[in-house]
Amino acid sequence: MKSTHTRAKNDVIGSRRSEPILLSDFLPQFYQGRVCKYATGSGATRKTTRREDRRIVRQALVDPTVTRSMIQSDAGVPVVPQTISRRLAEANLQSKRPFRVLPLTPKHWRLCLQWCHTRAMWNATDWQNVVFSDEFWFDLGTDDNRVRVWRRPGERYNSTHAVARQTTFTAGLMRYVNDILRPHVGPSLNGLPGVSFQQDNVRPHTARVAQDFLRHVHTLPWPAHSPDLSSIENVWDQLKHQMSLCHSVHGLEVAVQDLRVQLSQDNIRRLINAIPDPVAAIHCSRGGGPTRY
Repeated sequence: MKSTHTRAKNDVIGSRRSEPILLSDFLPQFYQGRVCKYATGSGATRKTTRREDRRIVRQALVDPTVTRSMIQSDAGVPVVPQTISRRLAEANLQSKRPFRVLPLTPKHWRLCLQWCHTRAMWNATDWQNVVFSDEFWFDLGTDDNRVRVWRRPGERYNSTHAVARQTTFTAGLMRYVNDILRPHVGPSLNGLPGVSFQQDNVRPHTARVAQDFLRHVHTLPWPAHSPDLSSIENVWDQLKHQMSLCHSVHGLEVAVQDLRVQLSQDNIRRLINAIPDPVAAIHCSRGGGPTRY
């Protein structure tokens, strides 16, 4: 009897091993008519209340340039700067670089609107007959002196998130005439009959010596403080993003010349064909604020 009972027990165990049990077979029966609830994890406790969270967000909305340390001192709660960033991120606020604009007076806006109104009907063919010129500032140092603002995605061009800063930098008068106009601009314009030469209104460009040199060239009148109308600004911006850090003027000149040769003509043609867009945008804004151009 003992051997028979042992053999029967072994048969049952062997049969269980030959037919494995799957947990998925019992899940529908387990969850049927039941509601599953998950317990809250045992993470760190929240250091700020809802009222303090609203105060942190309100400070960033009222003054987008406020720093985390200033918010931390005004909140009156001993929290780390990372906590301030997390509370602002919950409100979809992120630290971004502000949009740079030039300080414009009502007179600047009025003249710019008049200029755009006069050329609102120009097409891409008309703008292809314009030779654009401009200077660009390259910083050989490492301190960019940046200011950051708190904003939500899509709010880059809001006037509250723009910082007015004068960025004009030009060479001296005689250097502009002797190093730019005579060796480069003059020969280039002689080989392009019927074109108009564009330059901004900084003092070396409007001086009598420079005007006398260009007396036989048709110059395009240009409104003051309007870099968003010049397509060459985008070319300079592309060169700056593609250029590696230079520590000397000679290295900067070599890098600019190499990148200028590599510029795509299709890209330049696309920029020229898109000039009517910023003209129309400024004409429609009527001094209402910065445009995305």
